[in-house]
Amino acid sequence: MTRMIPMIGRRLALSFVILSLTALIVFLGTEVLPGDAITATIPAEELAFYTPQQIAEMRHEYGLDRPVYLRFLEVWQRLFSLDFGTTIVKREPVYDRILHPMINSAILAGVSLAVMLAAVIVLGVLASLRPGGRLDNAISGTTLFTYSMPDFVVSNIFVIVFAVWLGLSPAVIFASTDAPKLTILAAAILPVVALCVHGAAYQFRLLRTGMIEALNSDYAERAQLAGVPAWRICIGHALPSALIPMLNGTAAFVASLLSGSVVVEAVFKFPGIGSELLRALAQREIPIIQAIAFLAALAVIVANLIADIAVLALDPRVRTSSRHG
Repeated sequence: MTRMIPMIGRRLALSFVILSLTALIVFLGTEVLPGDAITATIPAEELAFYTPQQIAEMRHEYGLDRPVYLRFLEVWQRLFSLDFGTTIVKREPVYDRILHPMINSAILAGVSLAVMLAAVIVLGVLASLRPGGRLDNAISGTTLFTYSMPDFVVSNIFVIVFAVWLGLSPAVIFASTDAPKLTILAAAILPVVALCVHGAAYQFRLLRTGMIEALNSDYAERAQLAGVPAWRICIGHALPSALIPMLNGTAAFVASLLSGSVVVEAVFKFPGIGSELLRALAQREIPIIQAIAFLAALAVIVANLIADIAVLALDPRVRTSSRHG
């Protein structure tokens, strides 16, 4: 416990630096986008009727003509206070725009994570019982193939197979962002599977390797000679040991969910934060883009911190090396 507190302190300090750099990169990235929220929301056929002076007055009203460093300092302060301000065009709180999409995406990510872990544990245990056997080769070959497929390819294949050919699911989701959560959950079946395909393949290989090493360890051999049932060795010893390397992989999967959800939500028209980000980019709603990017970076940092704490708490080798270090 005494070693965990300094580690958490160092990670929090590093997180502050990372989030500050994220705020700077997102700010600079939105600065180089062509046009701004004013010109992006005025139809092209109507833009010709506005004089340069009128456009300048509108930009001044929304603070878009202030020096870059002043706008960044304001953005940095708002992001770290979690007060994301208001949208540029409609002057509505950013929270009102991203709250329901953020909850929907959290549901999608949480269910995807649970399904992925359950599938990986079952497949990893089955494959490790007979390394090199038919079942192991079949599962390993399938996961290797799915690992090479990008999210947008998997999503479009699911649309073609399950929506167009089989008619088991609609091609797109017609639920609104504030729809009942059970409706959102029912509509998330195909997006959940699409998100799990890529991540499950990587996690499976981590678990399979850890299970094989644990089952071939001296402890497992002594337990087998002592007459301990094979299922108890597998579940009680090998699986907990193999789950430890998966923790950092799970944190990486959470990070991939954030990027993959943008693609998957766009394909299925899922009313989540990825779809809201695409709308904000089209409308040049810079506060929404900055808020979503900041929250995504914060989620990745928290996931990695939880994974590191879990490894430190569960793995005696890490605790021993930390004490000697």
